[in-house]
Formats: sequence, C-alpha cells, structure tokens
Amino acid sequence: MLRRIPPVILIIVLLAIYGFLLTLISDPINTLIILGLSAALFLIVRNYLRTGSFFSKSPGPGKPKQQKVKPKPPVMRQAHKKQPTASRKDHPFRVIDGNKGKTKEKQNENSPNNMSH
Repeated sequence: MLRRIPPVILIIVLLAIYGFLLTLISDPINTLIILGLSAALFLIVRNYLRTGSFFSKSPGPGKPKQQKVKPKPPVMRQAHKKQPTASRKDHPFRVIDGNKGKTKEKQNENSPNNMSH
C-alpha cells in the first residue's frame, strides 16, 4: 500500500504526525480543545452541505414526527401481446433515386422540356 502513495506525501504526513505529537506533549489541554473544536466545525459544515442548515431541525414539542411512507411494492401486470405497428407514412424528405452521377442522355429537340425556338 505504501508503494501507491508518493514519497513526498509520505514525508509530509510523517512530519505532520511528528508535529502533532510534539504539540500534544508540550500542551495537551490546548491541543485537545483545538482538536475538539475542529471536529465540531467539520460536523457542522458537513451537516450544512447535506441538509442546507447548520443544525439538524428537530420537531418542536407540540409537533408530531413525520413518519416515512413505505413505498408500495410494484404491481405485477399481466403480459399482453404487443400491438402490431401501423404502416409508416412516407417521409416527405425521402431520397428519390435520380440520374445524378450517370451520363446524361441527349434530349430530343422536339421534347416539351426544351424551350428553344
């Protein structure tokens, strides 16, 4: 497990443990007070991030506690045959095969599309 942690991080953690132990030995009461206040601050911030309020809201003495409603088990439905799909309508933008890419045939001069006089 120690191989996965970079050595620089291990050195910093060891120095932090050493500094904490020195502070605990030199002034134990002050260190424990700071440690307790840090833990309380951590819990308050965590509760605020989860619920949106600093302290958990407890109901007043006159208010009854709301009970959680149990979800109903899903009702088993009978399997029924799948309806046959209706025939599809022609899509208005359907690709129509044309003469693109093919050699054009010569148009007849008498054809109604030729407007030259």
